[in-house]
Amino acid sequence: MSILTKRKIYYLLQTAVCIALAAWLSISAIAVYREGAARKAENPLESIYTPEIVAEKAAPMAPLFLAGLVLLITGIVMSVKDGSVGREKNLFRKTKASQAMLKGEKETGGAFGHRAADPPKKTGVLQAVIIAAAIVFIIAGVLNGSAGDVLYKAITICTECVGLG
Repeated sequence: MSILTKRKIYYLLQTAVCIALAAWLSISAIAVYREGAARKAENPLESIYTPEIVAEKAAPMAPLFLAGLVLLITGIVMSVKDGSVGREKNLFRKTKASQAMLKGEKETGGAFGHRAADPPKKTGVLQAVIIAAAIVFIIAGVLNGSAGDVLYKAITICTECVGLG
């Protein structure tokens, strides 16, 4: 199987997971609102959104969310492995270097001492390290309970701005 075919399959899987997750989140948000609105109709002092209801509706999405993370990490590894990271950014430089070669001019060193056509070597590794650190910090925040608090406050602020809560 060629790299192009693997990449197409990867993009299709990533797209499907993203669309499914977005749809599921939308449906869950509507369900949480309806359930909270019904509860608020019975008791006007009660909040529409509670952390318990949000957690109950969000828990079934965990496998799909983890699948998205696995696909994200797979994409990063694929990009680093085949050296395609950073190529898009250097398209102008490559074109400029190609034009200089066509004109017969001598190519000079780039901004960091390498030729203008050379892609940066450590961009993919740096991206992978930053994403890994972000994942570690997100997991740490979820484990200490901060994610629920942030979600609850975000929902409360959002509904107050719109005038629902």
